[in-house]
Amino acid sequence: MSTKGLSAWATKLRSQNMPVLGDVIAELNKITGSDDADVNQLAEVILRDPHLTTHVLRIANSVQYNYSKVLINTVSRAIVLIGLKGVRAMCISLLVMDSLLTDQPKERLLALVAQGFHAATQARNLAQRIDDKAGEEVFVAALLFNLGEMAFWASEDVVADNANLLSDDAKVRRSAMEEVLGTSFKAITRELAKHWKLGDTLEQALYPTHHSSLKVKAVVAGERLSRAALYGWESPQVRKVLKEVIEYTGQAEDEALEMVRQGADQAAQVALNYGVAQACPLIPSSTRLHTELPKTPASRILKGDPKLQLSILRELGTATQDRLDVNTIFQMVLEGMHRGIGLERVCLAFIDRHKLKAKYALGDSTEHWRSRFVFDIGPYSENLFTKAIQTGGAHWFNSEEITRDSSLYSAEIIPILGRFPAFTSVLQLDQRKVALFYADRWSFGGKLDEDQFESFKHFASQAEYSLRVLTKKP
Repeated sequence: MSTKGLSAWATKLRSQNMPVLGDVIAELNKITGSDDADVNQLAEVILRDPHLTTHVLRIANSVQYNYSKVLINTVSRAIVLIGLKGVRAMCISLLVMDSLLTDQPKERLLALVAQGFHAATQARNLAQRIDDKAGEEVFVAALLFNLGEMAFWASEDVVADNANLLSDDAKVRRSAMEEVLGTSFKAITRELAKHWKLGDTLEQALYPTHHSSLKVKAVVAGERLSRAALYGWESPQVRKVLKEVIEYTGQAEDEALEMVRQGADQAAQVALNYGVAQACPLIPSSTRLHTELPKTPASRILKGDPKLQLSILRELGTATQDRLDVNTIFQMVLEGMHRGIGLERVCLAFIDRHKLKAKYALGDSTEHWRSRFVFDIGPYSENLFTKAIQTGGAHWFNSEEITRDSSLYSAEIIPILGRFPAFTSVLQLDQRKVALFYADRWSFGGKLDEDQFESFKHFASQAEYSLRVLTKKP
């Protein structure tokens, strides 16, 4: 194995295992690190990936987050309830696990992942006793504490032929790392954490001091607990770490032991929620979870889900009664059209004098619509949007109409949207036309049908109703 040194290994692992991951994490960091970050931007990033969407909603509905047990059907609602940083942490955890774990992960990698979920759950439980807002940051730091070693064992060209890298003897392991890597797993983790901006808590927890913050101490204690528990709950190793837990929480010894044992049980459930069922038996919990979650490959062709449509419409009604901000309502409507009806590309564009400008968009290849979806709707222009706005209400531009009227798709529209059958619906407040919904199934999605149009109109009507309610003073 020719790769040697910190820089070489960090570059190799980033490019070989996680080339796309870095881009998504950078986008998540940019959104949640901004002062004007909003629910809608984060929801759009998540909804581009059906696999990520499914997992985020599953976790949001787990007992760790959904205390009310009222089903959460939309990513937008999940972000409102959990918070931007909480969902960001969730996404990073999911993306990293997904990039590391193949259909047949190496035994050592799976053991590290199991240890990571155990450490993360214990650390979050500890941190939330001191600061309930620190839980998710601590969770990610503890989960990814051994990221460098995880990425190493996930590498295709790495074979488990050096037993010393797996030794319980710290000196033997250090010597083996120097011989094989020319650096340490911990140093690689720190380098990856810096590159992807995974947070100061992780970087500081790798090299803690006496003056470390309580968040860092929670990560360190969680990581040590996850290793000690492998020797058994009555082992000297657990008793030693338990002293740190007692000092941190101020609990009696029996209370602290009961808390960490319950934490181990929770960790198995957390791993299950994250779709890593194969890690559950490796977590030393008092009960074993063997339930396998079926893996369903994401299809590029969305299929409508009438039950999901109904659930999202109910959730919209509740959100309107709760007077959530109108931007979140709009995002939930788009999510209903996209995931519920199965319309691949959906957009809400606002009427700004003689221009129609996209505000929110969901679906494949719509990432740049907010900057490029700007069309002339002035008195001298003629296209499908001027016709839709002039007519008002909802309109279905079918293949026959598009063929018959060549003016619908102008030279400025085709490069951005193409030329496909589409639904539009004008959003009207009192007598003023303020915005327009656009939706299509694009080239791979198949034809539009009557049921989809009726559902589209229903969601558009709900958006208009919610807008009227929310613009009136309570």
